[in-house]
Amino acid sequence: MKPLIGIAGDSFMNEPGRFVSAEKEYCNADYIHAVLVNGGVPVVLPHEVLMEDAGAVMSRLDGILFPGGEDVDPHLYGEEPLPVCGEFRPEIDAAWKNAFACARSTGMPMLGICRGIQFINVMMGGTLWQDLDEMSKKHFMHLQSGKRSYLTHHVEITPSSYLEHLFGQSVVMTNSMHHQAVKEAAPGLSVSGRARDGVIEALEDKEGTIVAVQWHPEGLLESNPVMNHLFSDLCARSAAFGERK
Repeated sequence: MKPLIGIAGDSFMNEPGRFVSAEKEYCNADYIHAVLVNGGVPVVLPHEVLMEDAGAVMSRLDGILFPGGEDVDPHLYGEEPLPVCGEFRPEIDAAWKNAFACARSTGMPMLGICRGIQFINVMMGGTLWQDLDEMSKKHFMHLQSGKRSYLTHHVEITPSSYLEHLFGQSVVMTNSMHHQAVKEAAPGLSVSGRARDGVIEALEDKEGTIVAVQWHPEGLLESNPVMNHLFSDLCARSAAFGERK
């Protein structure tokens, strides 16, 4: 049996027009494809379901992916929003918080991507740079234009980390589509990758439950095939978790 991998959902409102201003629950198709081709069965989790009965849906899953999206609410890590902060949506944070609590309580495997790494870090007590200019005015370009398959900068992988074992190499090329980043890694999480300007690009826990990256590996399956390992690993960890349930 292939593992069921939940993908935390987001929502948006249509512009007025032919289909009216209907609210849509969604996730980007690249996440679905990345899980599917690497051995899992993706299940998109509407945020309303996670708000109303996260336990019921999470109990049926074997793993969860926290994807990209809007900024994380700064109040969740004890800060007031600065003018440089982008849009944040407390209702999405609240829904994802329920999913994270369920996953954490059962030891369910997690993969965080972009907003996902930031969200997981905050949920475990870490903090964020609300904008990378807070950290340094000389940081690299972390918000690229063009295709998500473009390789923009290097990430140096921490020696002897789980991520180094996963990739089998000490440096990887990634895309980059973020203006926020992890400031202080949460207790229980260790830094497993940094850009060469010092920006934290990957976190993991010692239990092997959490792997999280700042870039978008779902957009690099062909341009940098080693990124498939993040999804095949999530599926393998999730299959093992499902057998233990």
